[in-house]
Amino acid sequence: MTTPEHTLVGVHGAMALGLDRRLGWAAVVFAAVASNAPDLDGLPMLFDMQRFESGHRVWGHNVFAIALTSLLLAWSQARFGWIERLSARVAKWLPVDSRPPTAVGPFAGRPTMGWLIAVSAAAQLVHLACDAVVSGGEGLTDWPVEPFWPASDWGFVLPLVPWGDPGPTIVMMLGAIALAKFPERSRRLSRVTLAGLCLYLLARGIARGVVPL
Repeated sequence: MTTPEHTLVGVHGAMALGLDRRLGWAAVVFAAVASNAPDLDGLPMLFDMQRFESGHRVWGHNVFAIALTSLLLAWSQARFGWIERLSARVAKWLPVDSRPPTAVGPFAGRPTMGWLIAVSAAAQLVHLACDAVVSGGEGLTDWPVEPFWPASDWGFVLPLVPWGDPGPTIVMMLGAIALAKFPERSRRLSRVTLAGLCLYLLARGIARGVVPL
């Protein structure tokens, strides 16, 4: 999956679990950011494609990196409140009626480190699953995820959807539009969106012969 798709999965996952109501809307932002953290191992692409090909879906896509980045993200948010600071800057450029709620702060109270670590770790583990089911296509080879690297080189992949398939993006963007139109039904709409995404993945997997009937 690409960055926009991982972001949307993080948003819908947080909304489906009701984190926006339990912890505040900033928890959704936190989940969206964390859901992209494993792709930091793709930064070598800016300098050396060979290192990118050997390190992407490996260096950041493992449980050890997820544990470390979850601790760092949770600590930095708890210590510096970067979501609040960034949202305050962005809000200055938005119309008054479009600004996020600030009366009680973007987080509902102050979430514990445990909550922040759990949200980050869950979002990143879902990232691994998403990468495993979107792979191959148009002559491209499948790209396994190695969740226990460097302790093990074992990898897994279940290429239900080929790279470049617009279906997941369309499903989740429709869900995002519905969220904007009916915010009071956010939890239900995100659950329906994620269920629709799973059904689409299953249907594409059957069509590709990956999932037998």
